[in-house]
Amino acid sequence: MAARLPALILALACACASILARAAEAPTWEQLSVQERTALAPIAYDWNQLPAEQRLKLRQLAREFSRLSAAQQDVFYSRLRPWTQLTREQRERARENYRKLSELPAREQEEVKRLWAETDSPRR
Repeated sequence: MAARLPALILALACACASILARAAEAPTWEQLSVQERTALAPIAYDWNQLPAEQRLKLRQLAREFSRLSAAQQDVFYSRLRPWTQLTREQRERARENYRKLSELPAREQEEVKRLWAETDSPRR
């Protein structure tokens, strides 16, 4: 065990350095461009408390926001706040479910979407 301790400490130090570097890349609200702040306005109050990884992903989406149609922008806004309020595990589960759905044949995808739309569940 003692022989492995230096390797363990080195691995831990590298992981911490990676996390800190990622956090340093994540912009504060004030560092966003006007275009990015406009797209992300619904979550302005929460922005600086979001995990660095999530801020980086949302920033990328905000950069593409102006290219969306008005209908797509409406969908973006309707999903933005609920998505940011999910835990990391919930977001991962949602991504996995989406991946599984996309692997289904088109007919089955439509059936799942129809059933989902009919569901009046607080878990949604």
